[in-house]
Amino acid sequence: MNTEIIHVWNDMNDRLTNFVNEKVKDPDLTKDIVQDVFLKAFTKFDTLKNKEKLVSWIYQITRNEIISHFRKLKFNQVLSSDDIEVEEFSDETLTSELTDCINPFINSLPEKYKQAIILADIENVSQKQIAERLNISYSGAKSRVQRGRELLKSTYEECCTISADVYGDVIDYKRKDSNKTCN
Repeated sequence: MNTEIIHVWNDMNDRLTNFVNEKVKDPDLTKDIVQDVFLKAFTKFDTLKNKEKLVSWIYQITRNEIISHFRKLKFNQVLSSDDIEVEEFSDETLTSELTDCINPFINSLPEKYKQAIILADIENVSQKQIAERLNISYSGAKSRVQRGRELLKSTYEECCTISADVYGDVIDYKRKDSNKTCN
């Protein structure tokens, strides 16, 4: 057994239980969710790239388990809006929280790359449709989106450190203090 995750788990088990219970308001269900989180964290520990982010990674797994529980409820029974506020949980992910922070970086890109990024990654327009809309070749659209993404990444990496899990979901982010031009 990995002793690092066991020690962290023992330290945060009560906090995690309280966190889950605040959301689901059912002690038995809370125990089940916390147990599922432990099993996932323990079995997937080797996929965690930055072991220093273990606590935030465990909280992300916990949020996902809570969301998963409410999705199952939503599909299994008809709920009135007074029963459970599912939206409250889906808005808590760091990925959606970070989206507001990235908009200024997108706006700082040259217009042709900004336009390509907005169409491809925000509006989810296919690259073929981007080529048609911008009246450029398909390979030109692909290149523009790729270069735009590279520029965007280098721009935000000057200001932020972002950690993602194996699925690309943000598990932690931090502002770099070294660069004063970042807002």
